[in-house]
Amino acid sequence: MVIEEFLEWQNETKTAIELWTIRLKNEALKQGSYEEAIDYLNRNCPDLPRDYQGSANKRFQSVIRSMFDEDKKMVYDEAQSQEIKHE
Repeated sequence: MVIEEFLEWQNETKTAIELWTIRLKNEALKQGSYEEAIDYLNRNCPDLPRDYQGSANKRFQSVIRSMFDEDKKMVYDEAQSQEIKHE
């Protein structure tokens, strides 16, 4: 019973991380430009240690940082898919 609850919690957490990643990207894209969107993500990304000993707490911190890194990648990808505007 505990393992089933844990697996359910794990799946819910994975889904929540995916949804929050998308939500954060969408919030960043409300800025005036793609550059400002990246700055927004850089400003709001928690300053967490990148080196860790593998404890559950530090791995969770790493997941949070990874969410912001994934958001920046999605913003870059969207920006690079835009057509160049010649004036």
